[in-house]
Amino acid sequence: MFEKEKPRYATRQIASNVSVEIQVLLWTIIDNQRNNQEPLDYLQMFHLQRISDMQMITNKQEQPPMEMVVRLDLKESQPIDTTIWIIDDGSHCIMLFPNEY
Repeated sequence: MFEKEKPRYATRQIASNVSVEIQVLLWTIIDNQRNNQEPLDYLQMFHLQRISDMQMITNKQEQPPMEMVVRLDLKESQPIDTTIWIIDDGSHCIMLFPNEY
Protein backbone atom coordinates (compact mmCIF):
# COMPACT_ATOMS: atom_id res chain seq x y z
CA MET A 1 0.00 0.00 0.00
CA PHE A 2 1.22 3.53 -0.88
CA GLU A 3 4.18 2.25 -2.91
CA LYS A 4 6.34 5.16 -4.04
CA GLU A 5 6.23 4.10 -7.70
CA LYS A 6 2.41 4.14 -7.71
CA PRO A 7 1.00 7.26 -9.45
CA ARG A 8 0.13 10.07 -7.02
CA TYR A 9 -2.44 12.75 -7.68
CA ALA A 10 -3.94 15.76 -5.97
CA THR A 11 -7.38 17.17 -6.75
CA ARG A 12 -7.75 20.66 -8.20
CA GLN A 13 -9.00 21.93 -4.85
CA ILE A 14 -5.87 20.62 -3.11
CA ALA A 15 -3.61 22.09 -5.81
CA SER A 16 -5.36 25.47 -5.48
CA ASN A 17 -5.59 25.66 -1.69
CA VAL A 18 -2.66 23.70 -0.23
CA SER A 19 0.96 24.72 -0.77
CA VAL A 20 3.29 22.33 -2.54
CA GLU A 21 5.43 22.34 0.62
CA ILE A 22 2.57 20.95 2.71
CA GLN A 23 1.58 18.44 0.02
CA VAL A 24 5.16 17.13 -0.09
CA LEU A 25 5.25 16.92 3.73
CA LEU A 26 2.12 14.72 3.77
CA TRP A 27 3.52 12.36 1.11
CA THR A 28 6.81 12.26 3.06
CA ILE A 29 4.99 11.24 6.25
CA ILE A 30 3.44 8.30 4.38
CA ASP A 31 6.79 7.38 2.76
CA ASN A 32 8.51 7.40 6.16
CA GLN A 33 5.87 5.07 7.60
CA ARG A 34 6.28 2.73 4.64
CA ASN A 35 10.08 2.80 4.99
CA ASN A 36 9.68 1.89 8.68
CA GLN A 37 7.43 -1.00 7.56
CA GLU A 38 4.49 0.31 9.58
CA PRO A 39 1.14 -1.16 8.46
CA LEU A 40 -0.85 1.43 6.51
CA ASP A 41 -4.60 1.62 5.97
CA TYR A 42 -5.84 2.62 2.51
CA LEU A 43 -7.19 5.86 4.04
CA GLN A 44 -4.77 8.24 5.73
CA MET A 45 -6.39 11.22 7.48
CA PHE A 46 -4.40 14.38 8.16
CA HIS A 47 -5.74 17.11 10.43
CA LEU A 48 -3.70 20.28 9.99
CA GLN A 49 -3.71 23.03 12.60
CA ARG A 50 -1.92 26.34 12.85
CA ILE A 51 -0.20 26.64 16.24
CA SER A 52 1.38 30.12 16.37
CA ASP A 53 3.73 30.05 13.38
CA MET A 54 4.04 26.26 13.36
CA GLN A 55 2.12 23.63 11.41
CA MET A 56 0.78 20.78 13.52
CA ILE A 57 -0.16 17.66 11.56
CA THR A 58 -2.12 14.82 13.15
CA ASN A 59 -2.07 11.68 11.01
CA LYS A 60 -4.69 9.00 11.79
CA GLN A 61 -5.86 5.73 10.35
CA GLU A 62 -8.53 3.24 11.40
CA GLN A 63 -6.98 -0.20 10.66
CA PRO A 64 -4.74 -0.83 12.44
CA PRO A 65 -5.50 2.10 14.74
CA MET A 66 -2.74 4.69 14.64
CA GLU A 67 -2.30 8.35 15.51
CA MET A 68 0.87 10.38 15.08
CA VAL A 69 1.45 14.09 15.67
CA VAL A 70 4.16 16.15 13.97
CA ARG A 71 4.95 19.83 14.54
CA LEU A 72 6.94 21.64 11.88
CA ASP A 73 8.23 25.06 10.95
CA LEU A 74 7.30 25.65 7.33
CA LYS A 75 10.01 27.25 5.21
CA GLU A 76 8.07 28.43 2.16
CA SER A 77 4.40 28.70 3.15
CA GLN A 78 2.03 29.65 5.94
CA PRO A 79 0.44 27.07 8.27
CA ILE A 80 -3.19 26.18 7.51
CA ASP A 81 -6.21 24.74 9.32
CA THR A 82 -7.87 21.93 7.35
CA THR A 83 -8.36 18.19 7.00
CA ILE A 84 -6.88 16.25 4.08
CA TRP A 85 -7.29 12.62 3.13
CA ILE A 86 -4.90 10.51 1.09
CA ILE A 87 -6.43 7.36 -0.37
CA ASP A 88 -4.70 4.37 -2.00
CA ASP A 89 -7.27 2.69 -4.26
CA GLY A 90 -4.89 -0.03 -5.44
CA SER A 91 -3.88 1.50 -8.77
CA HIS A 92 -3.02 5.05 -7.66
CA CYS A 93 -3.01 7.40 -4.67
CA ILE A 94 -4.96 10.63 -4.42
CA MET A 95 -4.85 13.58 -2.03
CA LEU A 96 -8.22 15.25 -1.50
CA PHE A 97 -10.41 17.14 0.91
CA PRO A 98 -13.03 14.98 2.68
CA ASN A 99 -15.89 16.87 0.99
CA GLU A 100 -14.52 15.76 -2.40
CA TYR A 101 -14.96 12.05 -1.64
